[in-house]
Amino acid sequence: MRSWAIGLAAVVAAFPPRAAGQDAGVDGPVVLRTPSSVRATGLNNAGAALMGDAAAVFANPAGLALIPHVALELGYFGGALDAYQATAALGFRLGQLNLGGGLKYFDFGTEQEIVPDPATGGVTGTPTGATVSAHELLGVGSLIYRLGMLAFGGSVKVVEQGIAGLRETGVSGDLGIAIAIFDLAAFGFAVQNVGGNWSDQSPLVFPRLTRFGFTMNYVDPQETYRLLSTIELQWPAGRSTRFVAGVEGGMVVRGVGVLGRAAYGTREAGEDLSRLTVGASVTLGRITVDYAYEPTDLLVDGSQRIGLRLAL
Repeated sequence: MRSWAIGLAAVVAAFPPRAAGQDAGVDGPVVLRTPSSVRATGLNNAGAALMGDAAAVFANPAGLALIPHVALELGYFGGALDAYQATAALGFRLGQLNLGGGLKYFDFGTEQEIVPDPATGGVTGTPTGATVSAHELLGVGSLIYRLGMLAFGGSVKVVEQGIAGLRETGVSGDLGIAIAIFDLAAFGFAVQNVGGNWSDQSPLVFPRLTRFGFTMNYVDPQETYRLLSTIELQWPAGRSTRFVAGVEGGMVVRGVGVLGRAAYGTREAGEDLSRLTVGASVTLGRITVDYAYEPTDLLVDGSQRIGLRLAL
């Protein structure tokens, strides 16, 4: 039987206390800090300069600028305590504009409530049959304007946290810039959660996160062999700078192929998170199936994720 203490930990994670500075040294909702996609998970959450994926809507809206016509992306992972996360993102081109939208749902699982033992005051009592559940939902909408190699994007996001029938909602936004040098290289810069939580009535904290990334293709990505590297600097508000370096490579023949990826990322002192992540993809024409493994993520050990990308 799972203990009430473990369930309480999930509840605390779901409802962080409000900070006077809105973002200084506060983590904020989990759904804002999980990787933007399965591909980004394999690259240790480096997503500021990943161009043309629908899930760029979660990391840098300007990254949607390289979508050919339409891009769709889905992702899923399951964790401890029956927790799971599901994501969906869609982007499409409309003249010089690109539009995008995404949903990310994180369910902390359901815990059976325990009656405290009156003799000891501990949590060794018997189950009451009642359950406690917690979830977070992130919705994002983006608009991008393309001008030659430059792209400028903005997003509005809404986060809902719920526990045992109670709801809290917050609103914020992201800004992003991308410079794409044909299919060879790309720079990405994004500021997430600009201005913190825009809702004065909401206790949710939206910590600012600034990201700068550079991605380089060493061979033409339209040819048989693929080799890409990405580096990213992240500046979380009130915390130390984080550095990520990753590589992705493989072979695709007549639209069918396999890619592998791995990345190393620095972590703050005391954080029990993975420095090394790995992933792989199987490409079947315009469909790509992604897999990623993160030895330790925000809540669980041994997180495995699966996703699907479609580009038209």
